[in-house]
Amino acid sequence: MCAWNRASELAGLIENVAPFAREVVVVDGGSQDETEALCRADSRVTYVQHPWEGHFGRIKNASFAAASGEWILHLDTDERVSPELAAKLPWLCANRRRDFYRLPMRWLVELDPPRYVRSEKHEPCYVPRLFRRRDEFRYLEDEGPVHPRFPKSVTQAMKKVRAPEACLYHYCLAWLSREELEEKARAYAELEPGSQATNAAYYLWWEQPHELRPLAAEAVP
Repeated sequence: MCAWNRASELAGLIENVAPFAREVVVVDGGSQDETEALCRADSRVTYVQHPWEGHFGRIKNASFAAASGEWILHLDTDERVSPELAAKLPWLCANRRRDFYRLPMRWLVELDPPRYVRSEKHEPCYVPRLFRRRDEFRYLEDEGPVHPRFPKSVTQAMKKVRAPEACLYHYCLAWLSREELEEKARAYAELEPGSQATNAAYYLWWEQPHELRPLAAEAVP
């Protein structure tokens, strides 16, 4: 996981993965909050400093390089692993015929009660997050500073996990106000020209055709 002034979010994520993670790697892009102190005080965390270079793919790749386990589960600080996915991880990693998985993600928009948004982009939404630690499994660093992607040779070999409840919960839409989400979409479009439509589709969810659905299981706070 990568962090940049997200100590409050990071603490919850570490607790979320602690029951099953053999190693927790946090790459800090230059935080000025309590991120470093939080990580150094937790014996479960391997803390690495890596200056922010204006490209999400580069800092994510740095986090992959810092890991030492056979498998990597890559997460953002505003994401959590559902209990069903946590229970399924050992089975997924034991499959010798698979090296890379796309995991289902549910974008929460409300917390009490928890509801997620279903739209053309948000549901189903599969994200490349669980993979063997191999040098070739790295984001491209010469394009897409905001929305990096893996090489086509890698994406073609990814396997979708078709178990909706075994998913990642994404809290960005629930934790930020609509004004903050609009600013996020604007900032990302400025950093990566041409990404306006993509940013709007994911972050300005209320402007797209959608429906809200209750979460079957209680979401992880």
